[in-house]
Amino acid sequence: MNQATDFAQPRIRRWRNLIVAAAVGSVVAGCAYSGNGPVEVHYQKYKARMPEGDRVFVCSAYGCRTQTPFRFASADLANVKKIMAAGAASPAAEREATKKALAWMGHKADTAVGTANDRPGDDMAGNGDPGQMDCVDVATNLTSYMLIMERNKLFKHHAVGSMYVKEDIRRGWSGWTHYAGILIENTSKQKFAVDGWLLASGKPPEIVEVERWYIDDKDLLFGGGGAVASMKPAANKTEK
Repeated sequence: MNQATDFAQPRIRRWRNLIVAAAVGSVVAGCAYSGNGPVEVHYQKYKARMPEGDRVFVCSAYGCRTQTPFRFASADLANVKKIMAAGAASPAAEREATKKALAWMGHKADTAVGTANDRPGDDMAGNGDPGQMDCVDVATNLTSYMLIMERNKLFKHHAVGSMYVKEDIRRGWSGWTHYAGILIENTSKQKFAVDGWLLASGKPPEIVEVERWYIDDKDLLFGGGGAVASMKPAANKTEK
């Protein structure tokens, strides 16, 4: 083998490795998966505090780096109960009532802790800003509100599930890792994603079957059983 060939071989190997890595990435890129274990796992991952009684710790600053306490008063919960009473007839009616209840609870908490002017979605300027929320913050907060509702026995047809995640990096930014809270219908065991990331404070979140949420499962390479690594959370700052 001459000198030119010797010099070219490492380059060829490097390009071959890059091509193989890209091919593998395209195979594992489109995935959907539910968090393993109970919902507590998600809170532990992001060092987020779960609700304590009727008090929540509102996540913001992206990745729950800031957590601000807010307590729902008895009058607040009485209002949520009144909203939920309209959905007692069926699971579908309860999901519609839940949208309204979560919108009310979210705006109540946002107004108190300084996140009411959150810009829907993500942007570079919001990263680290205690007044802004990414999808991890929004999904965690919605889950916290639903856990408060569950603790107060306001669900008749559903239970609160673990966090749900989808991603498809083949799509670029439009397929970035995305999080949603989960409601599970008691009878059918159907999981519904609860997502308000693209909505302003006080707007009812989307509640839709997980298979159709964000990216339709039929467009993913792996459905509910796929496993991928999610975004690594940043360091937390908890406000007392």
